[in-house]
Amino acid sequence: MRFLCMMVVALAFVTPVSAADPQLETYCFRQAEQVRPVLTEPEKEAYIANCIANNTPTPPVKKHSY
Repeated sequence: MRFLCMMVVALAFVTPVSAADPQLETYCFRQAEQVRPVLTEPEKEAYIANCIANNTPTPPVKKHSY
């Protein structure tokens, strides 16, 4: 059941999850599992996406030289 749940989350977030470190992905999934009251699937997906976004550094801004 847990594997199925992880697969659904992975398929729902192919782009953000593929760019994230697998350890960060696991950390965020475990954090979502500990939230009480229990989250619904859409809430859990949003929680994981926000967790990954909050813990991923933003890429540096490229400066244009004219």
